[in-house]
Amino acid sequence: MKALSQNGNNKPVGVLNKMINLNPRNGIRRYRVFARLLIPYLAFLLLAIIIGAAIYEKTIALIDSQVTTNQIRVLEQSKEILERRLEELSSISLQLANDTRIIQLQAVTDPFAGKNTYRVLDTNKNLYDYKLYNNFIYNYYIFFKNSKLVLTPGGVYPIDQFFGNIAQFSKPDLDQWMKLISGAYVSHKMLPAQKVTMKDAAHTMLTYIQSLGSPGTTQGMIAIMIDQKQIQALFQGLGIADNGWAYIMDEQGQIVSTLSSNAPPLEVELGSLQKDTGFIKQSLPSGEVMIAYTKSFYNGWIYVVGQPASIVLEKVRYIQKIMFVSALIFLGLGIFIAYILAYRNSKPLRNLLYNNDKLKAEIEQQVPLLRAAYLQRLLSGQFDTIGDSEALFKHIGMTWQGRSCRVVLVQLRGFVNSLAGDLPEEPDAKRVLAKEILREIIEPEGFVCDIAEDQFAVLLGHSAEQPESEPDRQAIEWKLQSAKESMNTQLKLIAVFGIGAPCGSLAEISRSYEQAREALNMLLWKGEYDYAWFEELPTDRNNYYFPQDTETRLIHMAKAGDSAQVALTLDTLYEENFERRHLPLAAIHLFLSDMWGSLMKLLPQIELDQQEVYQRIRALSSETDSHKSRLRSYQAIRSTYLWACDRVNEHKKSQNVQLVASILEMLQNTYHHSELCLDAVADRFGITKVYLSQFFKEQLGINFSEYLENLRMDKAKKLLQSTPLTIQEIAEHVGYSSSNTFCRAFKRLHGISATSYKKM
Repeated sequence: MKALSQNGNNKPVGVLNKMINLNPRNGIRRYRVFARLLIPYLAFLLLAIIIGAAIYEKTIALIDSQVTTNQIRVLEQSKEILERRLEELSSISLQLANDTRIIQLQAVTDPFAGKNTYRVLDTNKNLYDYKLYNNFIYNYYIFFKNSKLVLTPGGVYPIDQFFGNIAQFSKPDLDQWMKLISGAYVSHKMLPAQKVTMKDAAHTMLTYIQSLGSPGTTQGMIAIMIDQKQIQALFQGLGIADNGWAYIMDEQGQIVSTLSSNAPPLEVELGSLQKDTGFIKQSLPSGEVMIAYTKSFYNGWIYVVGQPASIVLEKVRYIQKIMFVSALIFLGLGIFIAYILAYRNSKPLRNLLYNNDKLKAEIEQQVPLLRAAYLQRLLSGQFDTIGDSEALFKHIGMTWQGRSCRVVLVQLRGFVNSLAGDLPEEPDAKRVLAKEILREIIEPEGFVCDIAEDQFAVLLGHSAEQPESEPDRQAIEWKLQSAKESMNTQLKLIAVFGIGAPCGSLAEISRSYEQAREALNMLLWKGEYDYAWFEELPTDRNNYYFPQDTETRLIHMAKAGDSAQVALTLDTLYEENFERRHLPLAAIHLFLSDMWGSLMKLLPQIELDQQEVYQRIRALSSETDSHKSRLRSYQAIRSTYLWACDRVNEHKKSQNVQLVASILEMLQNTYHHSELCLDAVADRFGITKVYLSQFFKEQLGINFSEYLENLRMDKAKKLLQSTPLTIQEIAEHVGYSSSNTFCRAFKRLHGISATSYKKM
C-alpha cells in the first residue's frame, strides 16, 4: 500500500518538470539559480583567502623567528667553543704559576750571579711550548718583578730589551706594563685587542694575564698572547655579510675583540641588552640593524652581532613574493573553477533529488538486513561476550537499556490450502505480507526477524523496572491474537506461537529462543494451532536441557574469559535440570556426560592441559551413584569452567607484561635514534599507534612521549656530568636532531639550561 502511494506521487512531479521546461521565464530563473550557487563558492573562496592570509602572516613570523634563532644558536655554539679555549688558557696559566722552578726564580734579584744563571737557563729549557698543540696560543711570556727578566720558550730577555725589540705594544707602554707587573694581584684577566709588533711583524693581539705570587705579594706576571684572527675564525659560522659586524664586549661595554674585519665603531647601548640571550631591532645612523646577542656566565662577556635588516630578512622577502604570486594564481584559478561548478550545478535539480532519494532508500533497505543478521546471531548465541552484542545492538539503531525480553517463535501453516488467484509466487508473497502484519502489531515494542521459510522470531520488550505482571501477559496474548486473526482473514494462513520465558540480558536471549522453540514443538506435536507459554509446559522428567546453541555460546564465552557470563549460563542450566525438571539419575548422568564432553571440546581450543579434567572425572566416577554425587560432579564442571576462564585471563595478562617488557627494552636500546617515535614502535610490534598509546598509558601510567623524553633526559644529564662533549654532541647522542630542541626540552623539564647545568 505504501509503495503504491509513493509511486502515485511521482506523476505530478513529472508534469511539473515538463511545465518548467516550457516556461519562457526559465532563462531568468536559470541565471538566478546560477548566481545563488556561485555566491557560496565565492564565499568559501573568500574564507579560504582569509585563512590563507592568516597562515601567511604566521609563516612569515615563523621564518623571521627561525632566521634569528639560527643566528643566536650559531653565536651560542661559537661562544661555548671560545669559553672552552679560555678555560684551557686558565689551566695553562695556573700550571705555569705553580711550577717549582718558576716559583724559585720569583725571589731572585740578580739572575746572572752564581747559580742563578743555571736556574734561569734550566727553567727556560723546561718551559713547554704550548703553541705546538694549541694553535689558539701565539706565544706566552713570564715577567719576573724582582729580576726584571722575561722568559719565553726558547728565549730570555731583560724587560727593557723585550719591550724595545721583541714586542712593541701600542698600549700600554713600558711604564704601564711595569705597573701591571708589580701592581695589584690580577687573576684570569683579558686585555682588549690591540696592535702589537712582534719581531717586525704587525698583529692584533689579545693578552691573557695572570699574576705570580699571591694577593698582596705580587712577584711577576704570565702573559699569554692570542692572535685575534684565531677568535674571528671561531665565529665564521655567523655568515656576516656586507655592512655586518660582530664584537665581544666586557661588562663595562669595552670592546674586547672585533669579530669582523670591517667592523664600524660600536653603537649599541648596554641598556638595550636586558636578557641573557635575545634579538632586537635598532635604528642606527647606518640604517635599521637586527642585533643578536648572548651573555656569558663564564666571564660576563657579551657577544654581539649586527646585520642590516634587509640582508637578514632577504629569504623572508623572497618567500613573501612567492606566496603573494601563488595566492594571485590560485585566486584566479579558484574563481574560474567556482564559475564552472556553479554553471554545471545550476541545471534543474530533479535528477539530484531523485538520486538523493534513491540513495536514502538503498541505505534504509540495508538496515533491516543488518538487523536480521544480528538477531539471528543473537538468537543462536554466537557472540563471545556481552559487550560485543550490546555494542552492535546500538550500532544498528536498537536499544536494550532498561528492558527485559521474551522470544516468540511464529510458525505459519496453510500455504498449500490457499485459494487460487492470489499474487504470483504465492508462498513468498504471503510470507512477506505476514511479516508486515507482525511488524505493524509488534513494533516499536519489539523486533521481527526471519528464521526459516515459514518461521519468524519476535523479540518482545518489557520495562525492566517492574516485574512482568498478568496484565502484561494478557497484552502479549492480545497482540498475538490480533496478528493471528489478521493473517487468517487477509492471507488464509494459520499462525502458531511458542513463547519463551523472559530474560534480563542479551546473553539470555538464546535461552529464551530455545524455550520458545520447545513450546512451539509441543503445540505442533499435539496438533494444536494456538499459542503456548514455556512456563506453562508440563515438567519433562525424561529429557535434560542442554541445547546445542547453549553449548556453543558457553564455549565462546569461556574462550573470551568472560567468567561472569559463564557462571550465569551454568547456573541457568543447573536451575533448569536440577530444580525444575526433577530428572532421574540416569538422565542427570547423561546431562553431566554431555557437560564433561563440552569441557573436553573447550580445553584444546585454549591450549590447556586436559589431564586435570581426566583426574576429576575419574575421581567423581568412582563415587556412589546418588543425587549428592551428581551435584558434586556439576560443581566440579562449574569450577573447571571458571578455572579455564581464569587461565585465559592470566594468559592475556602475561602477554601484556611481556609486551610491556619488550617495548621498554626497545626504548632502552634505541632511545638515541632520532627517528624513534610512537609510529616506529607500533610498526615494530605490529599494532596500531592508537592501541599502543592507550596500552602504554594503562600499563605504566605515563604517556609514551613523556616516558621517551624522560629517558633521553636522564641519559643527557649523565653525559653532561661526566663527559666533555658539547651540547650539540650530547643532543645527537640522546636522539635529538636539533640542539635547540634539546635545550628547550631540558630547560622546560629541569628549570635550568643545559649549559648552566654542565657548568654546575
